[in-house]
Amino acid sequence: MNALLLAALLSRTGFLPGLLLAQAPPGTVRQPTPAAQSTPTPPSPQVRPPPTGDTGPLPPPMQFQVSDPLLEPVPAAPVQVSSWREAMDLLRQRSTDLRTALAQVESAAGQRRIALAGLLPSLTGTVSVQYNVLDPKATAFLGGGGTPTGIGGGTGTGGTTLTPTTPPFLGLLSASVPLLDLRAFAVLHTADESQRTAKLSLAETRRQLTGALAQALVLVSARERLAEVNRVNLRTALERQAQAERRLELGAGTRLDVVRVRQDSENARTLVVTGDEQLRQARESLGLTLGTPEAVGLARGVRLEEFLLTARNDCQKLTELTSRPDLAVARSRVKVAESQITEVKRSYLPTVDLNSTAVALTVEKGFAQVPAWNIGAALVLPFWDGGVREGQLRQTRAGAEVARQSAVGLERNVSVEVAQARRAVEVAAASRDIADRERKLAEENDRLTRRSFEVGTGTSLELIQAAAALRQAELALVVREFELEQARVQAFLAEATCNW
Repeated sequence: MNALLLAALLSRTGFLPGLLLAQAPPGTVRQPTPAAQSTPTPPSPQVRPPPTGDTGPLPPPMQFQVSDPLLEPVPAAPVQVSSWREAMDLLRQRSTDLRTALAQVESAAGQRRIALAGLLPSLTGTVSVQYNVLDPKATAFLGGGGTPTGIGGGTGTGGTTLTPTTPPFLGLLSASVPLLDLRAFAVLHTADESQRTAKLSLAETRRQLTGALAQALVLVSARERLAEVNRVNLRTALERQAQAERRLELGAGTRLDVVRVRQDSENARTLVVTGDEQLRQARESLGLTLGTPEAVGLARGVRLEEFLLTARNDCQKLTELTSRPDLAVARSRVKVAESQITEVKRSYLPTVDLNSTAVALTVEKGFAQVPAWNIGAALVLPFWDGGVREGQLRQTRAGAEVARQSAVGLERNVSVEVAQARRAVEVAAASRDIADRERKLAEENDRLTRRSFEVGTGTSLELIQAAAALRQAELALVVREFELEQARVQAFLAEATCNW
């Protein structure tokens, strides 16, 4: 029996009062009887009656009770965050990038302390003991010969002979004070600038981590929404399948209709499986951002807008784009490279040091004697080193040019990045509005197509096409909302600095 014949029979004869199309045996049409009119059959709770006229608003499509294992929601992540502060606490405790940046700051501080040591006095003490195997009574410390100055068992000091102990112990105390070392000042200046560079890099790392955390949270929220939409689409596809199978039982449908809707159901199942895996990967990415190998998700009932609003409190919008940490780092690296050139140039200059040395010797009569204490000055003239300084000068000049060109290129990229980020918000908002209108149209088209299919005027192909269009429109809307939030985060952090 085709759909038109079934519709004609329904309009002329009608069913028993209370007897629905879904309750009639396939291929039969029953005429009303007094008995049937006196004891109407209660309507089925699973299927709604078809419309009785062509005027007025269309009632909603019939609803079917369906079940499928894939309709169960994705299990919650083992670790869940309920606030931005909680996420930031995990980030501070576990982030490897943050700890690396902090270690680089500490390393720069240590390098600065080393550079400062080149301008401060140095004091060195040495205690040594020796044993002369060939002549145990000889003093190997102060020279040889059987003279009063020292070998053959004694050391002379102004007419007094000192007899060292066996074995003798010798103590040397040396002090050095740099009086003139211009290169050491340049090294200290370079270390100061390197320390500043490390601190600016730490600020840039915090800005990047804030952006990565916000993007990861937005991604997890979007994937969770997609997983929910996929399950709603699967439920709708299963309802269409139940509807087509029921029409086949009633003789108003064909086997082709059932095959088509089953294909649509399988496509919906595929989207559920892939969407769940994407959600799990997004949670794992959030966990890696927070420094944990476990998957991290959002707590139930948490709104993403509250997360992003709190994140704005940890970052401040810059009054000038040139103050952005990465640009400041690039400029600081140029200064470091230029200071290194100055270091090499000053290595051509002489240095003046003040030196002092005191010698103590253990003797047999008494504990120890100090036979010598010298004070002197040294002038070091670096005439020729084989061309090492020339090579260093060429190398540092090339490094400074590389740093300058990198800074110029970064400034250009940042200006374009900020302009694109601002436009991206407008484009994403417009795309989201268009996707919302498309979804509403696809939803209305699907509702009308399902209703036409119920009354026999629509085909299964139209039903599947409308369902696919609605599914794509719903997924597209979720993606556009995700892109809008992502664009807002990028636009804000493109002109901000984060100090936490």
